[in-house]
Amino acid sequence: MNLGFLIKHLKQFAMKKFMILGLTLTAFAVTAIAQNKKPDATYSVGASKVTVWDNEKDGKYGTYTNKNFLVEKVYKKDGKWETSNSYNLTELLQLKAAIDKAINEEAVKVKEN
Repeated sequence: MNLGFLIKHLKQFAMKKFMILGLTLTAFAVTAIAQNKKPDATYSVGASKVTVWDNEKDGKYGTYTNKNFLVEKVYKKDGKWETSNSYNLTELLQLKAAIDKAINEEAVKVKEN
């Protein structure tokens, strides 16, 4: 199995399985994960986590950075780390706090550049 085949199927899987709060895990994030690329930043509150991926793109006016955000709940089950996109009320509030942290920090980074 080659890397291209794996990435193609991971993208298809991600588009079907990672819909959350109207956000879709982008093809870039899936590709980055498959290629072991490290995220730009991670913000956590409780079990909720927001991972930020920077994607350099060439546009009409030059190169720019597109930010992609992956939101998930991380927990341990039978000694193994799992992720989910299902939240109870407390976890949803933690997710909101993690998203707020990510937005505030990433906005500062964009402003500084």
